[in-house]
Amino acid sequence: MINGRWVSPVVAAGLLLVLHGCAETSTQRMINADDHVGLAKYYAQEARELRGKAKGWERIAEFYEKHSEPHGKTEPKQHAAHCRAIAQSYVKAADEAEELAGKHRAMKPQGVVQ
Repeated sequence: MINGRWVSPVVAAGLLLVLHGCAETSTQRMINADDHVGLAKYYAQEARELRGKAKGWERIAEFYEKHSEPHGKTEPKQHAAHCRAIAQSYVKAADEAEELAGKHRAMKPQGVVQ
């Protein structure tokens, strides 16, 4: 027999998971509402965050270059190259986010005539 004390919390937790899965994300709401200003701001913020992450990986690469003693099986130059590759991936993603921000800035809200 199921213990009655556990049924209610389990049902509540399951309901929360279902509702969370069905919830619209803020970007989805902006897309549905043709909120190009909001989307432009969102993508610009994403680009700033991605560039910050790229700078962090560049700093790690510089650390490996300055401290050339071996770190495990991989040579410091290999670590630095790997970190720079990650940084470049973030830079590329930031460039793409900035491009999307620019495209959304150029879009007119639905129903607006020039």
